[in-house]
Formats: sequence, structure tokens, C-alpha cells
Amino acid sequence: MASTDLDAEGLAGRIEELLEAITTDGGPAVGHAAEELVRVLMRFYGAGLERMVAVVRAGAGDTIVHRMAADPLVAGLLALHDLHPVPVEQRLEHAMDTARRRLGSHGSGVALDGIDAEGQVHVRITGGGCGTDTVKDVVATSISELAPEVVGVVFDAVPPGPPLLQIGVRPPERVTS
Repeated sequence: MASTDLDAEGLAGRIEELLEAITTDGGPAVGHAAEELVRVLMRFYGAGLERMVAVVRAGAGDTIVHRMAADPLVAGLLALHDLHPVPVEQRLEHAMDTARRRLGSHGSGVALDGIDAEGQVHVRITGGGCGTDTVKDVVATSISELAPEVVGVVFDAVPPGPPLLQIGVRPPERVTS
């Protein structure tokens, strides 16, 4: 399988399926051992990535590290191991700009409120109306593409203001008795 054929989300889902099957078939003790194996392998590969980034920085500076992080798969690995050269806040702002461009005029009521201690991003949507689900999907996709380490996206809808008072342009009709 070529690296361009990798689907990171699909692979993560497959890992979860395998761990679930191992736990179901082998019992809780085997499931815990399998989860520990995954954690140890993650630490091992993370340490290797950290050294690779250090070698690249020492030899060529941050420019090459930034070029590597431009690739979605590499960016995800770097973010997963807290090695991404661009701070998550900056990537989230870029994700919001990307979502707004994709949404056109529908993206004007979307704003980033920040990231909480649990790693969830809070996004405020004003206006609502038709297409809110599409707006949420586009924003969530942009965030997951540029900040894959984010745990989730919470959408905080801002309630609409008071209804507009309709003022007629003609005088009221006179009632005759």
C-alpha cells in the first residue's frame, strides 16, 4: 500500500475494531495487553519522529519541517506526537478561514471561540437558518484536516435577536360603524 493510499481515519477505526475484537475474543486481560502494546508502539514511533524532526531542523532548519507538515498524513503524525511546527491555535484559525472560504456568504457567522482543557474546539455560529448542518460539517472537516489532534468540535449557537418590528408604510384603515 502506497503512503498516498492511507486513510488515517480509516486506519484509526480499524485499530479500534481490532482492539474490540481482541477484547471480545480474548477477554479483558488480553484486551488491556493489546491496548498497552499500541501505546508502547505509539511512544516508540513518536520518539523516532522526534529525532527525525530534530535531525532535519539541525541540517536544514524549520523550512523543511514546515514543508513536511504541509502533507496531511505527516501533519497528522506530527500533531499526534506534539511535534507540529505550527501551534494548534494558528492551525485552528487557518481551518476557520478555510471553512469560511468554502462556505462563501454562509461562513460569515462562524467564529472560533477557542479550545478547552479537554481538547475540544468551541465554534460559535450566529444566524442559524437553513444549511446549519452543512456549515457544521464544513467547519468540522476543516478543523480535522488542519488540527487532527483536536478531540472534537462543539458548536455553540447564538440565539437570534428579537424579531424585527414590521412598520407599515400606509396609514391604518379607518373602521366605520
